[in-house]
Amino acid sequence: MSNFIVKPVLKLLLVFAWAFLSTAAADPYNVTDPFMAEYAGFWNARNGAKGRLTIQVRPLSNNHYDGFVLFNRVKTPVTAIKLEPATEENGAIKFSGNTVLQPEGDLLAKAEIACELRDGKITGVFNGEFGEGTFDASRHERTSPSLGAKPPKHAIVLTEPGNSNSWQNLTWRLNRDGVLRAGKGNILAREKLGNFRLHVEFRTPYMPIEQGQARGNSGVYLQGKYEVQVLDSFGVFPLQDNDCGGIYKVKAPAGTASLPPMQWQSYDITYIEGTAARPPRITVEHNGVKIIDRVEVPAALVEKGTGGGDANAGFLMLQDHGNPVEFRNIWALPFFSAERTR
Repeated sequence: MSNFIVKPVLKLLLVFAWAFLSTAAADPYNVTDPFMAEYAGFWNARNGAKGRLTIQVRPLSNNHYDGFVLFNRVKTPVTAIKLEPATEENGAIKFSGNTVLQPEGDLLAKAEIACELRDGKITGVFNGEFGEGTFDASRHERTSPSLGAKPPKHAIVLTEPGNSNSWQNLTWRLNRDGVLRAGKGNILAREKLGNFRLHVEFRTPYMPIEQGQARGNSGVYLQGKYEVQVLDSFGVFPLQDNDCGGIYKVKAPAGTASLPPMQWQSYDITYIEGTAARPPRITVEHNGVKIIDRVEVPAALVEKGTGGGDANAGFLMLQDHGNPVEFRNIWALPFFSAERTR
């Protein structure tokens, strides 16, 4: 074949290859990260103390990673360690870390660690007020037990493919699998409900160069006023009220139930409407873990909400915060007695 033909063909192939790679790199749900994960294992001190530990490692920009380590004895937290940012070199990451500063009232033992992540395993040493010793952990794939929960009879379904009647303004694309991707403004439910149980499944995009509120941000607004935060908070500890699972300006989630970005997660939320004697109460289960239990909305927020909502929404508003967060399997079951939530 002549150069006259070969050169244009090669040029065309390069253009297609570049377009393919660019598209793959731009897809925040089609990324493989060999280090981002939750790891579970055990720690053993020379004084005989021992227990379980959980580690979350998350990506940052410039090939850096950080995260945290939770040491537990039986079900009691012993300490929490922040992993300082470290760079992958030769297929491994070497971390160091110290005790995370806790909110006032949470007393955890002071400690420091050094460890290495390689081939899906973390091994390290610790030294602290509860002793000194070693620990190891392996990659642990955790999923929400309520994923795929079927809407019960009389439930209001908001993600049935081909049906937009449950929304006042469905400006997001609802695909044939019943998946909504945030964009083109907030969307508002049509129904008006008092007490209800809400099931929502969501996943956040892979956005390692972003931090804080710029990292996979959206929100589930109850009654269009009270925001249960949606955010990529994987690898963050302790969590604030504007982290994933928190009720913004009301209550931070207990512990950390977040899963990595790109992985489907679930909220199971119970909302009990307020009365003249008592404000609304909200319970949140995140990936099957109760992280907020019947917290009362502060009186100052009952009328104005937590900000960013829409007073004209039905019982639910989903927020467009500029990030391509996805939702699916959204349904709500109304009920008439608060006693039925116990």
